[in-house]
Amino acid sequence: MEPVTLLKDLIKINTTNPPGNEAALLACLEKILREKGIAFAHQETAPGRGNLLAVLPADGVKTKPPLIMMSHADVVEAACEQWKLPPFEAREEDGYIYGRGAVDTKQLTVMELMAFLELRENSTGRCRDVYFLVTSDEESGSSYGLQWFLDHELVIDGRTLNGRALFTDSDVISEGGGFPVLAGEKEFYLCETGQKACGTVEFKVKARHAKGPFFGSGDGMARAMALVQEIGSLRMDGRRLKTVEQFEEVLGGGELSPMMQKILSAMKQNSLTVTMITGRNVNEVKVTCDVRLIPGFARGDLEAVLEKLSRKWDCDYEIVSLSGGYESNPEGEFLQILEKATLEVRGLSADRAQILPFVSMGSSDGRFLADTGARVYGYSPVLPWDMTFDSAVTMVHGVNERIHRDSVVFGCRVLALAAAEAVRDREGDQR
Repeated sequence: MEPVTLLKDLIKINTTNPPGNEAALLACLEKILREKGIAFAHQETAPGRGNLLAVLPADGVKTKPPLIMMSHADVVEAACEQWKLPPFEAREEDGYIYGRGAVDTKQLTVMELMAFLELRENSTGRCRDVYFLVTSDEESGSSYGLQWFLDHELVIDGRTLNGRALFTDSDVISEGGGFPVLAGEKEFYLCETGQKACGTVEFKVKARHAKGPFFGSGDGMARAMALVQEIGSLRMDGRRLKTVEQFEEVLGGGELSPMMQKILSAMKQNSLTVTMITGRNVNEVKVTCDVRLIPGFARGDLEAVLEKLSRKWDCDYEIVSLSGGYESNPEGEFLQILEKATLEVRGLSADRAQILPFVSMGSSDGRFLADTGARVYGYSPVLPWDMTFDSAVTMVHGVNERIHRDSVVFGCRVLALAAAEAVRDREGDQR
C-alpha cells in the first residue's frame, strides 16, 4: 500500500465536524484491515459516527502493557474561498498534498496504520498487544469519540474490552508533535508529553442600584470593566515542570523564535484570559474567560483565585468546564525509542538531532487519559525542510494545510521502526 495515495483518499472524504460523518472514512480503513486479515471492531456512537479499533495480539510472552496508536477522523471546517487549492480534493503541487486534515490528523492516521500493517507483516514474538484506534468528534469535545470509547465496552477478536481499562498503564502515540525546531545545525523534534488543563469560566456582575431595564445603574458595568482590567494584568502562580527543565536546558541558551518563546512562557504559567463580554443591558454583565492550568494545579487552585476576584468585585462565578492536564515522563523508555527511530531514519547522530518533550497549550484527546496512567506521546514526525513547528501551527485549523509526500513516507518509517522496537521482547532475546 502506498501511504501518499491513502492520505489523499482520506482527505477526499469530507469529515468536517460538525456534522462529522466519519463513518465513510472508517469504512475505508476497515476495508484495508479486512483484506489484511486483521481483527477489528466498529463502535457506532451516533448515526454516521463511531470509533474503529484494530488489534494485533501479543504472540510471545506478554511482558509489557499495550501500545496504542491513536488518531481522529474528523476535521475542522475549511473556508474554501481562502485556500490556494480546494481543501477536500487532495491536490498535489510540487510534492505537497493540500487538504484539510493533512496535518491534523489524517497524516497521523496514515503513519500509524502503515506502522501497524508493518508489524502485522514482519514482527513475531511481540511482547505486548498493539492497538490501532481511530476516533470521531475530537474537534468538538469527543462526546461521540474517545469519551464514548472510554465509557463503553466492545467486542474484538472474541474478547470483551472496557475502553478505559484498555488504556491503563499503556504507551500511546497520539497527535501534537513531530514538528522540528531548528537551532543552528541541530534539529529538535518536538514531542508532546503533556497538556495544560483547559476550561471556561464565567463571571456575572450585577448592578447594585438597578431599578429595572429602563432605569439602569452603571455601577455593574463599571465593576465588570474593572474586573476585566484586573484579569488582564493577573499573574497566576505557576510551577517548574520536569519537561520545562529539559526544554530550557536544551534550548535556553539559543535564540528562540517568537513562537517558541511563547511556548516556553506558556509552559511555566497558569493563565486566565478574557474572551468575551456580553449582557442584555448594563444591569448584568457576563465576562467569559479561557483558563489554562499547568499539570499539578487542580480545580481547587483555580477556585481560590476566582473566589478572591468574586469577593473584590462583588460578582458570581461559575466554572463551566475544566479538563484535566497531564505530564508524561519526559525521560521514559518509549520516548527514547521514538528518538532512536527518528535518528536512524533521518540518518543523523545524536549530536545533530534529538527529540525534545514539551507541554502543549492546546488540548486533544490525550486529556481524557489523565486518570488511566497512560503515557501519551504526541508524535507524527515530518522533515524539517517541509515544515517546522512555527509553520505547522499556522496550518492546524488554518488555510492551505499541506504536507510533503516525503514527510508522509518519513513519518511512516519512523513510527514503523519505533513500533517494531517497542514490541520486541528484549528479555526473550537474552534467554
